Amino acid sequence: MDLAFPKSGYNPITGEWNDSLTGDYLWSSVNTREATPDVTTPYTWSALRYGFAQMTMLPGHLPVGNICGRVYNNASVGATAFQALGRGNSFDASSRELYGIDPNDIGDWNVPLIPFDFRDRVLVLRNATQIMIKVKVALKSVDVFLSTNPGWCATHLAELPTYGKEELVHWLDEITLPYVVKCFWWMASSAITQANLISKLRGDLLKIVSPDDTVALLSNVSSEDEFLSSLGIVVGLDRLRRGKLSLEAYLQNYGHRGPHEVEMYIPRPAENPSWIEEQVDGLEGALLDVDTLLAEQHARYEAALNNLRKADPGKYAAFLGRLQEAARLTRMREAARSEVVRTFWVLRTFVLRAGSLCGLDEQAFFLEYDELRNLLRGQDDASGQINVRKAAYQKFSALPQYPTIIMGGFDPFVWAADPNRRTDIYDAAGRINHRITNQIKGLPGSAGQVEGRVRILNSPKEGDQLRPGEILVAITTNVGWTPIFPRAAAVVTDVGAPLSHAAIVARELGVPAVVGCFNATTVLKTGDHVRVDGGSGTVEILSS
Repeated sequence: MDLAFPKSGYNPITGEWNDSLTGDYLWSSVNTREATPDVTTPYTWSALRYGFAQMTMLPGHLPVGNICGRVYNNASVGATAFQALGRGNSFDASSRELYGIDPNDIGDWNVPLIPFDFRDRVLVLRNATQIMIKVKVALKSVDVFLSTNPGWCATHLAELPTYGKEELVHWLDEITLPYVVKCFWWMASSAITQANLISKLRGDLLKIVSPDDTVALLSNVSSEDEFLSSLGIVVGLDRLRRGKLSLEAYLQNYGHRGPHEVEMYIPRPAENPSWIEEQVDGLEGALLDVDTLLAEQHARYEAALNNLRKADPGKYAAFLGRLQEAARLTRMREAARSEVVRTFWVLRTFVLRAGSLCGLDEQAFFLEYDELRNLLRGQDDASGQINVRKAAYQKFSALPQYPTIIMGGFDPFVWAADPNRRTDIYDAAGRINHRITNQIKGLPGSAGQVEGRVRILNSPKEGDQLRPGEILVAITTNVGWTPIFPRAAAVVTDVGAPLSHAAIVARELGVPAVVGCFNATTVLKTGDHVRVDGGSGTVEILSS
């Protein structure tokens, strides 16, 4: 049957969302695509929406939306909230991380604002105050969460397959949903605190040392006792390859980490041992082993520290303390993300058990969490829509990844059929003044200059195509791509920010990286010879 395309945001029959049709907004996938590179199933999106609803600043407007299965930040909500708080039509420095929009260039983007009145202004101020209070409260218990969550998850992973329908409903309502809210705040509090500190520290460092030294100083986050969680996956695989880590230990520590961490419909790496074997095999072609890469990066960090000491001896001790605190907060942020991802595995197990009891098996992921709860209670009014929802999911999944920035109503099928489509910006009414050129300029992700041949990859499944010494170019990468990094001479992405997983891991490994280019995959093609400068955030085409 033909699928009805949603005309006003949501079609409950097909499970389609298209929030680009709900108002005049500017949407950005800069901070969301890395975590959610896949089209989301109805269950996964309902869980994400439940979490993001906790951070509503502007009444009636979520900070994120769903555009035909893919998660986008609503930049109009952010810009409007800032204006309602009396900060003018602008963003703060975090807008570069959240939306890929430099606050100094805000006028070029012509971000549509949402009308608000005095009452809305008061509510925004109240909501902003409550959010910051929750952030401060959650931050006090993050360490407890990090130490106890592996046990919590292990217990429920073992018990869930034994539950009946009534036990599952009780588990969802009384145990899990409250815990999911806490997880959201634990992750948000660590991310906000780290981002604020590093944003200020980066600016202060750039006043006295070079961009390359600044990047190096913000690297070397892992300590001898504690690896960065998002780096652990590639360190673990490398040590597994060399017989220094058992498979059992790898699965316990990293079995929940992979390229599809948020989408619960997709099995975790621990459920798919062939994925681990493929990554281990891929590391055989690395230019250097991971420990060597880490040692080289540590040497660059020490050299940058020496330059900092010479540049400003009087402030060196203070800077060193701030750098150590930045490293601690970065480890905490990445650990919190990792543990939240671990809880997603538990939520996946819940759906599989509910689907088994209701005769749906994995098709249960095409129900939203409240619909699945009703089904367990014998109040089914949605399972008849599963087939058409699955068909919609498959059609969206077959499309190319949508543009990074979307302004106005967006139809992915019309866009995909256009031979001249762009993957950086879609502007339905031509209102964005940001100049689109073929110059490839992004944000410094990891310092270093290197020349090499481009290899464009659409997913980590294509990682075996990357030859050692080539430049990895992708729309986005996440922690699941990092086993490929040791083979790459450099990494270039359309989507990303200095505090993204990919940029942090590239810095730790000493792999030059330019992130957030918007147009790298549009302008470049496999085989191009380019020069990548991770310190300045530029990519120069030397020959095609």
